[in-house]
Amino acid sequence: MADCYWITFLVVLFCLVGAFDASAGDADPLYRACFGQCKETGCAGETCFGHCNTPLNNSSSDDNWYLKEPLYLWLKQANCLSDCQYHCMIQRETERATHGFGPVKYHGKWPFKRVFGLQEPVSVAFSALNLAMHLHGWLSFITLIYYKLRSNADETTCYSYTSLWHIYAFLSINSWLWSAIFHGRDMDFTEKLDYSSAVALLGFSLIVSVLRSFSVKNEATRVLVAAPLLAFTTTHILYLNNYQMDYGWNMKVCVVIAVSQLLIWSIWAGISHHPSRWKLWTVVVGGGLAMLLEIYDFPPYQGLVDAHALWHATTIPLTYIWWSFIKDDAKFGTSNSSKKDE
Repeated sequence: MADCYWITFLVVLFCLVGAFDASAGDADPLYRACFGQCKETGCAGETCFGHCNTPLNNSSSDDNWYLKEPLYLWLKQANCLSDCQYHCMIQRETERATHGFGPVKYHGKWPFKRVFGLQEPVSVAFSALNLAMHLHGWLSFITLIYYKLRSNADETTCYSYTSLWHIYAFLSINSWLWSAIFHGRDMDFTEKLDYSSAVALLGFSLIVSVLRSFSVKNEATRVLVAAPLLAFTTTHILYLNNYQMDYGWNMKVCVVIAVSQLLIWSIWAGISHHPSRWKLWTVVVGGGLAMLLEIYDFPPYQGLVDAHALWHATTIPLTYIWWSFIKDDAKFGTSNSSKKDE
């Protein structure tokens, strides 16, 4: 039954991928006219930007226009293109609201209200909390492994998956860091780093799920298992960064990877006698339900909180439970190894 549930869930996600790409705001003639004028003049309606001294369509340096801006403006990501998109979007949404129309997406994203210069402040806050939860979980895992479970005879532990969880922790912290930066200011390079970091984390999480569920401890076998998955993940990241940022294709890849590891963990939890399998079940079921927020998308309430922000919120308690399971697994693995040595 569990297999049928997740397969059905995967099919539904694939069918809805097209809905994720819809951006009715981009095709709005009034928005396009405002955006085009702003790129030429540096003004969106009556709002002008002092740092837009050079037209964005300057043929001599169009690809690197932001490098000509003052350094402090570039570091704050307050560039002309981003400001033009934001202010034209806000002006157009204000006009639509006066005529009784609801919000629409622009460039694949809902219109948000900036707070202290942050484009999606709630998502930034939740991303930062997720980062903090992973950092806390990793530090407590390090304390457990190197201080509480260390053998008196030598300086190593009997837990065979320590290095894998260290890499997982690093990738998780890196992913949530760039998530916070990207939601703070949506630009080309912050978007690529956010997407690349998320794909890298998903790909390695799948590798960990396979190695742990099948108790792969031999280093040569680990390499054989991880190599094709690592190659595919790397190729996909290079495709997104150097060929085309294909949101639809990336969504399909991420869904396949995510559902695959949920299936692996759920089956393993069902057939194993792990003492903390209920924590694993909680994360698997909770993670699956949280993905529904990505399906039943809705405009941001008061321009601040949307379904994606709530999805970030749901992963905070799940992260705490997940690291609790990892630590329990370390204790369980060490205990079993000690019994075998006796």
